[in-house]
Amino acid sequence: MTVDGRLGADVVAELERVVAELSGPVCLDLAGLRSADEAGLGVLRALRAHGVAVIGASPYFRLLLGLEEADIGREPPLGPGSSKRNGKRGQGRT
Repeated sequence: MTVDGRLGADVVAELERVVAELSGPVCLDLAGLRSADEAGLGVLRALRAHGVAVIGASPYFRLLLGLEEADIGREPPLGPGSSKRNGKRGQGRT
């Protein structure tokens, strides 16, 4: 499913409704997303927490959503208090 343009409070309920009506794994393509207010970011975070995959997010939206490149299109990150780590933090690129 593609999310384009602006994701604001005025369309959050519609996005939630459409996603809820879909069956099977859901993947949101954010390549066309240009802006999102706090309500829009909140619904994207909530959908991610409920297993919705995200692809095509710009580096800016990955930062705002707390996604690492490895998280895109995969299972949601582990919740607070988890001891599992990916072992990549703090390692610079060469």
